[in-house]
Amino acid sequence: MCRLQFIEPDKAEGPTKEIFKKLVLAPNVLCLMANSHSVLDTYVNHHVSLNEYKLSAKYRKLISLAVSQFNDCAYCIALHTATAVDGEILTKKECLEGRRMKSSDPKADALLAFTKEVLEKKGKVNEDTLFLTKNQGFDDQEIVEALAVISFITLANLTANVGEPELDFLEPQPLTELK
Repeated sequence: MCRLQFIEPDKAEGPTKEIFKKLVLAPNVLCLMANSHSVLDTYVNHHVSLNEYKLSAKYRKLISLAVSQFNDCAYCIALHTATAVDGEILTKKECLEGRRMKSSDPKADALLAFTKEVLEKKGKVNEDTLFLTKNQGFDDQEIVEALAVISFITLANLTANVGEPELDFLEPQPLTELK
């Protein structure tokens, strides 16, 4: 049972109703964010702006999975795994790599190492990590976009962890059970 009020899209009123009308799909975590139409609007507008990012969908999903795993958010892990696989953005193996913050692809591995250090050190990454990320082909624009993804996924993780919405997707397996 949700620990925050769950705003049904079809029962929303005022600005919140207008925001929900823009969505094709309203995952349960957004129904919790809807307690503040300003937060919901900011989150939805960020999601829409992702199409304008230089950072590819593949890398954004890897970051989303890494951040969700770091924040122990089963809801967001399930959501991002399902949408990554169903949308053919990542394979199941790549989803697991994102959650482990390690990849067999050197470019993805550098970005995941950067993401891990941003999370662990609250943004105070060392020169070597930043150099490695840039050396793998990520420019300053993509690095700032990666920080934005980390920020917005953290908001979703915290909302889901506090609110405890029902899973819209299959519950993810713990990493210790996966090979």
